[in-house]
Amino acid sequence: MYTLITGGFGHIGSWTARTLIEKGEKVLILDTRTRVPDCLLNYQGSFVHLFCDVTRFEELAEVFHKYHKEIVGIIHTVGIMGEFVQEAPHKNTEINVNGFLNVLEAARIFGIEKIAYTSTGAVYGAVKGIASETQHLPQPEDLYSATKASAEMVGLQYGSTFGLDVRIARVYFIYGPGKLPSSFIKLYRHTFGVLEGLQDLRMEKGYDQKLDFTNVKDAARGICLLYTANSLPRRVYNIATGEASSVGDVAAAAARIASEHQPAEIGPGTLMPRCEALSIECARTELGYAPEIALEEGLREYFDWIKAQ
Repeated sequence: MYTLITGGFGHIGSWTARTLIEKGEKVLILDTRTRVPDCLLNYQGSFVHLFCDVTRFEELAEVFHKYHKEIVGIIHTVGIMGEFVQEAPHKNTEINVNGFLNVLEAARIFGIEKIAYTSTGAVYGAVKGIASETQHLPQPEDLYSATKASAEMVGLQYGSTFGLDVRIARVYFIYGPGKLPSSFIKLYRHTFGVLEGLQDLRMEKGYDQKLDFTNVKDAARGICLLYTANSLPRRVYNIATGEASSVGDVAAAAARIASEHQPAEIGPGTLMPRCEALSIECARTELGYAPEIALEEGLREYFDWIKAQ
């Protein structure tokens, strides 16, 4: 029996797949990418990769028609992040919203009840301090966070209307092995780019932006705990660290680790309307989740992975 992971060759998806595989699960990966990520190279006998675009319902239907009797649940990780959504707004909104809608509809038709959706803490918008899933409603303040909040609402209503077990993980500012800083959004390039040796890293503002930087391995573990839980008292869980770090401090720590490279120059102020951190009390008490990788340790591991590339 398989867990189907959409975007399973992506940053979060690949580590989520690996986490499940290490627990003895078999994984069916849907992705338009064909290159196997580093973290899955030694696990190729434990997953099946199918080329599939989630925005093309007919492709999804073919997969579900063939495998639905062997699929026990779905983890949907496909998504375009940050300012990348604005670069092709119609196409990328379709991916973020309609891609998940297609997965929900295929699950409804073929009788797959359990679906975990990977959302983001960005849906909280500019909530001051630490955002809690029990105290704060989504207040998206840009197109990216609006697409994720929209997908959440559609998913929850599909669950209520059609009896699907829809679970939502709100992750936040994921970093770590599997994705180079140069391929990330602007904030990531300037925060972590020194680890890759990127040059001329300058931002006029952003040093004082406090965010909840979460290692991709911790995020994947939290998503898997949410997905595998037998019963849940709520539908939505924050998966992060619960602690805020400023962009400037993280960039400085990265520069200390990559001492031979020029550190980023980041001016004072903030870049975007975001909360500082996510409360993880519900995930801690109800899922048994707690972050295991401290930021300094995570940065060193990230640097080692980048050097190996």
